[in-house]
Amino acid sequence: MPIKKQPHRLEPHRLFRNNYLTGMQIFYTALKVFFAIILLFVFFAGGIFIISTFGKSTFDTTSMTNAGFAIFAGCASVCFSWGRNLEDRNLENKINIYGEGLFLSALCFVIASLLKYILINRASLMSQDLINKFSFIFPVLNIIGAIMFLLAYLTAWGAIIGILRILFRNAFLGRHA
Repeated sequence: MPIKKQPHRLEPHRLFRNNYLTGMQIFYTALKVFFAIILLFVFFAGGIFIISTFGKSTFDTTSMTNAGFAIFAGCASVCFSWGRNLEDRNLENKINIYGEGLFLSALCFVIASLLKYILINRASLMSQDLINKFSFIFPVLNIIGAIMFLLAYLTAWGAIIGILRILFRNAFLGRHA
């Protein structure tokens, strides 16, 4: 009759080696949590900023929107160039999608800026009689402009987080997204 082994014999050196993360994985996880907390704070601070500034119909935001357009268009251009120079087609497609999101954000900024400009300068753009006839449309323009700013903000955040995920995975884990 064969001798049976004990079913659960603990061997601490095997338990430690097989079930715990390596030092680099712990560092990568801690870095992800740290950046997630910072990005969450910046996300909410930016959302509050959008609501408080772009929601006001009298606050001129054209200089900020012009800068936002330039930043998002530049980032989209970098993404497209980066994707074009990669050999991995899967990674190229991901980076191009993030670049398209940044380009969409740039277009939303331009459209929202145009709506905000019309709203602020309506007295110099059209006659008072025309303004009185179509006075109901100006609050709608303000709401559409605020929605466009919010859409640009959310789309840009999605693209930035996706790009950061690719960069961190390549830098710390040596693998592609």
